[in-house]
Amino acid sequence: MEQVAADVCVVGAGFAGLAAARQLAGAGREVVVLEAGDRVGGRVWNRELPGGTVVSAGGTWLGQGQERMFQLCRELGLEVYPQYDEGDRIVRLDGINHRYRGNIPTTGPAALAALGLAFLRLNLMARRLPEDAPWKARRAREWDARTLGQWLSHPLNVPSATAHTLLRATMNLLFCADPAEVSLLGALVLARGGGGFGYYTDSRKTESHLVDGGAPELARRMAGRLGAAVHLSSPVRGIVQNTTDVQVLSDALAVRARRVIVATPPVLSGRISFDPPLPAAHSHLRQRLVPGAIIRVITEYSEPFWRGQQLSGQTLAPQSPLPITIDQTPRSGRPGVLSSYAFGPGAVRLGRLDPRERQKVFLGALAERFGAQARRPTAYLETDWSEQPWSLGGMVAHFPPGALTNYGSALREPVGRIHWAGTESATLMHGLMEGAVRSGERAAREVLAAN
Repeated sequence: MEQVAADVCVVGAGFAGLAAARQLAGAGREVVVLEAGDRVGGRVWNRELPGGTVVSAGGTWLGQGQERMFQLCRELGLEVYPQYDEGDRIVRLDGINHRYRGNIPTTGPAALAALGLAFLRLNLMARRLPEDAPWKARRAREWDARTLGQWLSHPLNVPSATAHTLLRATMNLLFCADPAEVSLLGALVLARGGGGFGYYTDSRKTESHLVDGGAPELARRMAGRLGAAVHLSSPVRGIVQNTTDVQVLSDALAVRARRVIVATPPVLSGRISFDPPLPAAHSHLRQRLVPGAIIRVITEYSEPFWRGQQLSGQTLAPQSPLPITIDQTPRSGRPGVLSSYAFGPGAVRLGRLDPRERQKVFLGALAERFGAQARRPTAYLETDWSEQPWSLGGMVAHFPPGALTNYGSALREPVGRIHWAGTESATLMHGLMEGAVRSGERAAREVLAAN
């Protein structure tokens, strides 16, 4: 096996790992990046439709407050452009499409009031969390012992059935998991990172811009600046550390370095063999932080026909197998591209279907909102993230009950010469590409301060 030496080894070439490596290289450190997959980007991925259109199938949109992502685009010569948001949106409830403008669906005054009150209460709870140590909040153990689903199901918290349906669908989207699987405290951590749930649920804030060429192109250019330091198809199997250095063992090569930054999804870092073994809090945390399920469906049409219907392309149908759609048409305006999603248990059920039957279900769900023309795409592409071996699921791992209060201190705490990065460890923009970049830069600063 080839042996190489470096100042720092970075495990994982998603945005967290690339951001860490970029900052370290800029500070004059010799860096080696080991990526398990055959491409960089991790949970962002550009795929090509049969006709040649390149589409982002993972993390895609940028939004307000995501300064590091916008700055990286400028530095690496990538333009951003506004998300198309003209026309009506649709919320489909009980088999009926309701058109509306703005961010709040037309659901009746009672449901609207219940939604507003629920978000207000959740946001007030989130504000009470210490940014760097939410497990130290006064009511942390109480909130960590309950699931988000239990909180939503209490009639005093969400008295309207319609509001409850919409809230469960929204939370299912955010965590790619049934709210019954997500700790209430863990859900509040996500809200805290964006200044409240309103940030994550308002597409005008989180999905205001796209990257020309796709967000994965940004990752590719970041890796390009690192050159030969990035090694693909090099899954790390073991990390051995002593008082003076670490040895990182991959399928392709062994790296001896002064320090290592592990920037993979937590579930994957939990599969690495550590010698000596990680402290119990670290190993248990990484066993418990698992990603949810998500299937993303991209359909291409000769033109964005929904725009002619005065529709923005953005829809919410909480009772549908495909609850969310959004316009992902290229900057040129042709061809028309719709991006649609199945989440959590619904995605798992759909994943069991024969591919032809699943496509029939998906196109039928689109036709319910956009008409018969939606059944006849010129191209159709599915990405089931649970089937991707180096992500194993949705865009962010969620905290189950008990994980944060029992093991949360291990989320960012170095273990000797081992440091941690990843969007799950971000205190700001948790769960987003921005959070991943911030986490990588934070880990790089730790390493620079330690050496």
